[in-house]
Amino acid sequence: MNQKFKTLFLFTLFLFAVLIILNITNETNLQEDGWYSIAIMYFFSFSFLQTSILEKNFTKGAGFVQSHLFLTGMKMFLSVIFIIVYGFVKGDNVDMFFFVWFFILYLLYTFLLGWLFYNKQ
Repeated sequence: MNQKFKTLFLFTLFLFAVLIILNITNETNLQEDGWYSIAIMYFFSFSFLQTSILEKNFTKGAGFVQSHLFLTGMKMFLSVIFIIVYGFVKGDNVDMFFFVWFFILYLLYTFLLGWLFYNKQ
């Protein structure tokens, strides 16, 4: 198990702890239908895939940049699909805080991946 995976995994555990604390302190049950946890698992899975692909095939140069841009575009596209599916499934019961949560997760995982590859661990 490499250092990037350990960091990614510990960061995900930290986010689940934050979600549990938010669920305890919030009046409404955020985990009622599981979308908040699914969002964390989505970003963890995609970040793991992105890390695996970028570490194995490309270490620097144009190949790394092209792969990183393609994977970032794919993450954006799949994130939009995720939000659309959430909207269709929830219908009129859409929780606006979920969109904020999803956007924060997107930014945090993007920052984490950038930091992991910039540090060259």
